[in-house]
Amino acid sequence: MHPSAPAPSAPRHRARAARPTRAAALLLAGALVLAGCGLRLETPPPAEPTPDATEQVRARTVGDALALASAAAALSAQGVDEAVRPVLDDVAAFSTRHVEELGGVYESGLPDPSPTATPTPAPELPEDVATLLTALSADADAATRDADAVPDGALARLVGSVAVARDALTDRLAAAAGLPRPDRAPATDDDAEPAAAPDASAPTTDAPDDATSPAPDGAPEAAAVALAHDEAAWTFTVLAARSADDRRAALLAAAARHEAASDRWATAAGVAGRPTDPRRAAYALPAALDDPAVADALPRTLEQAVADACAAAVATAAPGARGDALTCLREATSAATAAGAAVVPFPGMAELATAPVG
Repeated sequence: MHPSAPAPSAPRHRARAARPTRAAALLLAGALVLAGCGLRLETPPPAEPTPDATEQVRARTVGDALALASAAAALSAQGVDEAVRPVLDDVAAFSTRHVEELGGVYESGLPDPSPTATPTPAPELPEDVATLLTALSADADAATRDADAVPDGALARLVGSVAVARDALTDRLAAAAGLPRPDRAPATDDDAEPAAAPDASAPTTDAPDDATSPAPDGAPEAAAVALAHDEAAWTFTVLAARSADDRRAALLAAAARHEAASDRWATAAGVAGRPTDPRRAAYALPAALDDPAVADALPRTLEQAVADACAAAVATAAPGARGDALTCLREATSAATAAGAAVVPFPGMAELATAPVG
């Protein structure tokens, strides 16, 4: 070799010799990543979430509605009395609407657990109208209790409306079938009789001790109930003055009932005797009040306005303190129906109850 020829570069040989080492390191890192993926694949699948109190109420109301719809449809398909069939059809149609507005049966989206060898038996359907009547009344009571207790105010309003619809259907089914109406469950869990009130559609809250007492939660809605009752009382008085003797007594009695309820709701709202009291000295009347059709429609419009105000009060009252508003909703709905209003699946919810179902 020529003395001036450059010697072979040792670093180049070392660089080539190091490549297998880096490749082995990359392979080892990839193996560790794959091993980690394998460990993650072996973790337990996600568990079904535990329903909270709100979801339990929603699911229970849906389950009862599904059972009522199935039972009413099955009985209607049998040879029942013609007076009973329309009520059964309304039970089925209303209950189906209830399921829809409540969101239907809950689906978590998680895979089903390992199937069992024995399928879940289907619920037993009532054998006759009397059995369905008992179930309908019991479900109305259950929905009333749930509406009073559920933490979510919007759901309380919806479930309360469902309870009132079921209660009205119970009345209708009992009358159509010639059966005694089941007693409503007491408002409390003990065996004591609930205290009687002069007007169950008005709240039982005592008056504040002085004019500076703070207004309770939900006071604006309670004041709105007082206003709706007051407008009804004033308008019924006007109608009584324009009516013949055979109708005047009933209109004056309705006016007195609404006036008493208005006073008690205003007291409960903390606005009685204050500048914030929304009640007025007079209210607007329909332009065509001389038309008998307009005059006859006005009482049911007034009662429906009270029902809507009571339903709003249900949504804002605290859990456990909604009993007065729920009673007001039920009684105003009953009064509106007696005055000729159409039966609807969602009493007190004008956005859902503008037209009957079926």
